[in-house]
Amino acid sequence: MPSAAQRLCRDVVADPHAPLVAAVAGPGGCGKTATLETLARIYRDAGVPVAREYTEDTSTALLVDDAHALDDGTLDRLRRLAVARTHRLVVAYRPWPRPPALSALGAVLGRCRLPVVLGRLDRAAVAARAADVLGHPPCDELTDFLFEQTNGIPSLVDRFVAALHETGRLADGRLVGQETIPDGVIEQFRHDLDCLDEQVRQVLLAKAAGVGVSACEGAFATGLLTDAGDLVPLARQAILSLTAAAPTPLMPARQAEAAALAGDLDTALRFTDQVIGDPRAPDRPRAVMVAAAVLARRGMLARGVDLYRWLGAPALGEHALVMVPALLGVGALSEAQHLLASAVTGPTLLAGAQHLTAQGLLDTITSTPAAALSRLARAAALLEPVGQTALLTDDPAALTAVVALHCGEFSIGESVLSGHLSPRHQLLRAWIVMRQGNLTAARALLDACDLLEPRDELFAAALAAAIARRAGDVVALTHSWARAREAVLHHTTDLYVLLPLGELAIAAARVGEPAWLAAHLADADRLLDDLGRPAFWAAPLHWARLQAAIVAESPQEANQHAAALARFAGSHPALADAARAWLRVLAGDIDVAVVERASRGLWAAGQSWEGARLAGQAAIRCRDRAAMSSLLALARELTSVDTPAQTQVATELLGTPLSGREREVAELVVSGLTYKQIGERLFISAKTVEHHVAKMRRRLGCATRSELFTQLRTLLTA
Repeated sequence: MPSAAQRLCRDVVADPHAPLVAAVAGPGGCGKTATLETLARIYRDAGVPVAREYTEDTSTALLVDDAHALDDGTLDRLRRLAVARTHRLVVAYRPWPRPPALSALGAVLGRCRLPVVLGRLDRAAVAARAADVLGHPPCDELTDFLFEQTNGIPSLVDRFVAALHETGRLADGRLVGQETIPDGVIEQFRHDLDCLDEQVRQVLLAKAAGVGVSACEGAFATGLLTDAGDLVPLARQAILSLTAAAPTPLMPARQAEAAALAGDLDTALRFTDQVIGDPRAPDRPRAVMVAAAVLARRGMLARGVDLYRWLGAPALGEHALVMVPALLGVGALSEAQHLLASAVTGPTLLAGAQHLTAQGLLDTITSTPAAALSRLARAAALLEPVGQTALLTDDPAALTAVVALHCGEFSIGESVLSGHLSPRHQLLRAWIVMRQGNLTAARALLDACDLLEPRDELFAAALAAAIARRAGDVVALTHSWARAREAVLHHTTDLYVLLPLGELAIAAARVGEPAWLAAHLADADRLLDDLGRPAFWAAPLHWARLQAAIVAESPQEANQHAAALARFAGSHPALADAARAWLRVLAGDIDVAVVERASRGLWAAGQSWEGARLAGQAAIRCRDRAAMSSLLALARELTSVDTPAQTQVATELLGTPLSGREREVAELVVSGLTYKQIGERLFISAKTVEHHVAKMRRRLGCATRSELFTQLRTLLTA
């Protein structure tokens, strides 16, 4: 037992009735459970009852294993016990997964006592551990073999030595016979793999097969990887033995999936190509789904649709609905509608999320933004437990954010992106922040994203141009346009990139290169025509192209897009009003009341910068000094007024007590609504509501629910 664990046990032996708060951390197989068992034995010998599940009974010793697998509510209750320091509490956990509630608990435990951090054994410790099992010291040759095969992981040393001894492979502390792994060890590895998260299991399988995938945090947390990210030799041999018994034609598709989940898209495409090109391969549907998801990230959604059509929806079974977002993305409306109407939704969380996503995206074309956001937000919540292992052309959280950006519902977009840290999600969050007027925060989020795939690179390049344009930085705009030119070359036009495409159209006009985007904009027109010119998607693009026409001083084109926006006045009144106001301003007809109404309408629709620009440009062209002053004051007002979503971002960055979303949750909590009811009001899951409440409680330092309610009422009143 490591010295830190020994000190913890000695302290308990010295005074088993004293309060104790401690953490035991380390990867799988490093002795956390064994340490807790030793502590349990010490406590029981001293007459102290031992509990394994949460209790507030101060007479017991509460020893909690695998805390990384507990829900946020339980972790938060454990944190309160730790803060009180009146209990005997020892909590053991792996370094991953690391939900915020566990981080908060770990921080409190660490302040009470330095955590016991367990890891690998050195060579001498491996020899000592083997001697405990054998009853005598192993020879140097056996010690070297054990150390090399197990990488010093205590549980692997115990497991391997015991199996070798039981099968008669050891004699007088020496290894006899072939250096193969006993069947019992292989079966134990089968159980270990079955208990793992799917993404982690796929990474380990891929590494055993020699696929050069990157190791995720979860794979390291198993204890089966070396510091360099390679499989421990014993684990690699055992996994290869297990996979050798499986039907080998399944391997390339599984390897492709593991590579894609690990972010190695080149390897994923290489393996999917092997399966798709082999008519005898039985796992073609999996390979096609992986390839389509990877191609979407590579900016080739249409090629993924071609693969889906080649395979046929029936071959995808319950996952056929994965085709609908891709079909809508390339303008195949009737095909998507037919598939959605005829497909059968499977019983899994993934299948349910796919159905909600498909219907939600169709709602953006045939129904209302509210209906679309409701379904997409529910899809994102449904996919939370399995999101990291689902390969889709785009995930519901990202699609919800894209839809929210199109209709100005920034708080909903911000909510669904909470907790998602991939470049895709961070870029969308940066876009929301930028639209809220916080250019500094948007730039910080953008700068943190690097090594981007073509889809993310297009969003990043457009975002850089948008920030530069709003900041009035001509040099930065020129640099960002050079980046955008390259990004556009690598991405075809689809429904979900109309947002960056519109922003780049304005940038292209600003730098005098509108022809660079002409083909992509023509593709966008054809795509929208195929979908029946849905107002939800068409109006924001017409608005962006109107701005580009104004910049390029092209009255004819400006009139064309203003006329299109007039046709969408029923669903986008703010854009239609603003388009008419712009045409009057450009013609020198400045009506302060008209400009003010249009500018405020833009602000209310989530276009505060555009509203301020309209007022400012009208002021510049105004000959009446009083009217000019009024319009300039309006422009300043629109750039300084905080929307609820702007307040949320600002408070997060400044570290003030409550963010905008937390304030919304707090108001509903103190009004007496349940987490489920709050989630339905805000289009988020009950779990996300619970997360917000736990976060507020930690930040405000509240030990009880009633104390939290008191603090929240005070803050809300203030």
